[in-house]
Amino acid sequence: MDKLQLLAKSKPPTWLKILVINLIGLGIFFRFTHLGQKVYWYDEIATSLAISGHTLAEVKQEVFSNWGNNQGVIPAIALDKYQHINPDRSVADTVRYLITSDPQHPPLYYVMVRLWAQVFGDFPAGVRSLSAVISLLIFPSVYWLCLELFESPLVGWVAMAVMGVSPLQVFFAQDAREYGLWMVMILVSSAALLRAIRRESFFTWAVYALTLALGFYTHLLTAMVAIAHGIYVLIRQQFRFHKTLRNYLLSSIAACLIFLPWLMVLITKADIATNLLSWITFKIDSPFDLIGIWLSRISRIFFDFNLASDDAWVKNLPVESPLFYSIPTAIASLFLIIYIIIFLSNHLSTNTSLFIALLGGFPGLTLLLYDLIFGGIRSIYFRYQLPLYLSIQIAVVYILAFYLFLGKNWQKNLWQIMAMGLLISGLVSDVRFFQAESWWSQIGGNNLLAMSQLINQSNSILLVSNKNDYNLGVILTLSHNLKPKVGLITIQNDQLPTIPQYYNPIFFVDDLENSLAHQLQKDKTNCLKLVYPLEGFWQLDKNHKM
Repeated sequence: MDKLQLLAKSKPPTWLKILVINLIGLGIFFRFTHLGQKVYWYDEIATSLAISGHTLAEVKQEVFSNWGNNQGVIPAIALDKYQHINPDRSVADTVRYLITSDPQHPPLYYVMVRLWAQVFGDFPAGVRSLSAVISLLIFPSVYWLCLELFESPLVGWVAMAVMGVSPLQVFFAQDAREYGLWMVMILVSSAALLRAIRRESFFTWAVYALTLALGFYTHLLTAMVAIAHGIYVLIRQQFRFHKTLRNYLLSSIAACLIFLPWLMVLITKADIATNLLSWITFKIDSPFDLIGIWLSRISRIFFDFNLASDDAWVKNLPVESPLFYSIPTAIASLFLIIYIIIFLSNHLSTNTSLFIALLGGFPGLTLLLYDLIFGGIRSIYFRYQLPLYLSIQIAVVYILAFYLFLGKNWQKNLWQIMAMGLLISGLVSDVRFFQAESWWSQIGGNNLLAMSQLINQSNSILLVSNKNDYNLGVILTLSHNLKPKVGLITIQNDQLPTIPQYYNPIFFVDDLENSLAHQLQKDKTNCLKLVYPLEGFWQLDKNHKM
């Protein structure tokens, strides 16, 4: 009996089950506590706007037409209604918001969270609690995939232990977006495919088609996962049109037909989606820097101590390069990837190692190569690389199980230390997450908190410009932490309204290249300061003596 068969037949020892149950318990604790503590950041604001039943066009119409005509000061709390469910609106209005304002986000998660918020509340903790519940599905999903991949319950138990304390999983469990659900769908659809190949029944292929369709309705990058599945089936069948390949094609076509209604939305609203995704076209001058960031972020799936994000540096703002402190993690990630490739090649069957490599490697490397050739930063955004991160976790889980239970004595001792270090670093990361008010991947989270505190401390006012949808999104984000006394004045077409003299200082959000800041700089009685470059947050002190 070879080692692969021995590992497949090995039963999880009692001590391992007790350890895993305890780690899952800790993971549940970190997922469900302090759900409302962290800053409710820009992307989550979009979730609340979607479930409110209002569209972005309606918000802009009311803010800039009704308020702007009055030329008056509006309390910031007036924006609050766009962050709560309108009882006169339904789930259909949430779908309407996505169609007209955010078509690149399919509706499955947003319909779920709308229905959830109606029962459990539409405040931040209530909305985020759905993600926390969904995150619990990671455990049976990864266990099922490990059974299909390795035919080993033992590996499945080790996988649940790693997933229980992974900072990657804990973060998305407290993020009011669809990415936790997407991870579940990646795992479930992959397991369903392997089971369908093994069973070759109508029911199993129907299950695969359904899970793939649900994946499409969760996130558009499921298409890359589906292509990876297709390449796997094609290579496995040695490029011959046998029964398995035919069934795969039929199931994939069925999934695409189920997704066809939203695909038509994407085609008809392509200009809106393209405009909303324009930020991914930012270019990094050096390809080595891009690869360095891409590698360094891989380490965060196992240990993440909330070091600064590199978003500011990506946008060429005057801050210290994050590679200064991420070079060691980039090197460690590179060695990890090389080791995984060598190990899988030597210790796993060709089909199993091929599946793991394609599941993560095809989406991850495709995004990276596209950025290197055509420019952009798609590949370094944490949420877009989840297939890659999940496949790396699964590979590491198998390596741990292999050496902990089948290795020689010195190998067992070495890997026991490494496994303990991996779990402890995950727990330390979770504790840091538990204590934090914002996380590095919540773009500008710390700055948003500081901005709201700065505004609340003085008799100040916010200017709201209609020139940029991003500006309005930042104001909506800030409104969650602003005191009711803070007022808003709208600006249309960069025409400054009359501002009462007793409001000082004045704050506004504006891009570095837009004309509002240039207008204010011309008046030498103004002291204009760019406080937070990443968000384009300015402070204006009037009647300042130069």
